[in-house]
Amino acid sequence: MESNKHDRLFLEILKEERSIVTFLDSVFGFLYRCTDFFQHQNDSSGKVGFPGGVAKDIVQKLFERYENQTQYEKQAALLGNMASSDSDVPSACQEIVLGVETDTPEPLKVKTQSAALRKMEENQEKNAREMYNGDDRGTYRWSQTIGDIDVYIPVTKDIQKAKQVNVKIDPLRLQVATVGHNGSFVLIDQTFPHKVKPDECLWSLDGEYVQVSLEKKEERWWDRLFSSDPPIDTKKIDTVVMTSDLSQEEHMKVEELIVNQGRRQQISNAYLEQSLEDKNSSHYPFS
Repeated sequence: MESNKHDRLFLEILKEERSIVTFLDSVFGFLYRCTDFFQHQNDSSGKVGFPGGVAKDIVQKLFERYENQTQYEKQAALLGNMASSDSDVPSACQEIVLGVETDTPEPLKVKTQSAALRKMEENQEKNAREMYNGDDRGTYRWSQTIGDIDVYIPVTKDIQKAKQVNVKIDPLRLQVATVGHNGSFVLIDQTFPHKVKPDECLWSLDGEYVQVSLEKKEERWWDRLFSSDPPIDTKKIDTVVMTSDLSQEEHMKVEELIVNQGRRQQISNAYLEQSLEDKNSSHYPFS
């Protein structure tokens, strides 16, 4: 099957959506509405849905497939640039001298992206995710959507098991402590500026940090995680709300607005067509 078979159709959708995020949201929304992609099989003999984790694995493997292909093409392009100028090599790159015939005045040099640069780019992407619509406070980072917050709290390498972590979440307070080889430490003991829903909050230990996922009691943008924090610039917040984050009632309202907008557009087009017909008619008073 040709990989570019549907490119023209996808390009039209992408032009309409105007961003990669909303385009992908439309794709996953289609899978949600029209397929069983997000449904879990009740048993191994079920024909509807996927076993737990399989759908995520499919998305992850497809992402890695094209990510690897991109890296391969990038490296191939660099290796094919045999006539590159002999300029200074940036510190993030390493030089590879290729063997050439003895009558060549100078060896040809090819720049390849080093592992250090790739690691730096990965860290930058990771940091951006952990501070999305939030902030880096040194001892923790936080990101937010309109309805929830993720907090990332670094821990020492000796913290390897969840039983070494104690997390307490109250409507207006978060407490995080660890017990390691070097003793007990209180990492966080702060109050929130707004309430959260403790029963719907979760936490996990990643190995590098404790991640706390908070559910906001009210849908609103926070200008700080804790009451003692300096405020962030709320004008820089990405206020786009994904349709997947909407409740069923909000989904219905959005669909109703879309239908009404479509009807208004049809009426407007019909009126315009009728006006043009009248204008072109021999009975039009100003013809």
